[in-house]
Amino acid sequence: MNREAAYRDLEAVYGELAAELAALRPLCERSGRCCRFKESGHQLWTTRLELDYLVDHEGLPTGARPEGICPYLEDGLCGVRDHRMLGCRIYFCDPAYASSMNPLYERFHRKVKDVHQRHGIPYEYAEFLKALPP
Repeated sequence: MNREAAYRDLEAVYGELAAELAALRPLCERSGRCCRFKESGHQLWTTRLELDYLVDHEGLPTGARPEGICPYLEDGLCGVRDHRMLGCRIYFCDPAYASSMNPLYERFHRKVKDVHQRHGIPYEYAEFLKALPP
């Protein structure tokens, strides 16, 4: 597997998503609720490729990891914004966008799965906090 080529393809998927989100214009309140999984009642799921991409570019989080909160949350904002996963990129608290979120996620998740297949990367899908190495 050529990890850099896989990462470039993943970045292309993220770029395509960014263009769609620019057209949809969901509102981000910069509240950090998206990173407080337990409090917000949601889970963040990720693929192995996305997790490797994040860790290879940003490293593992340091310090204590409060339960149910993204360990990359810094001062209420995402500390790894440029390398965040698909679920992070798609999630917005904007109620006007809510009906678009799941279909958009499914479509782009399929594209991420295709990157796995194209590069011979075993497809693993897991809840982020459980998949993140200690």
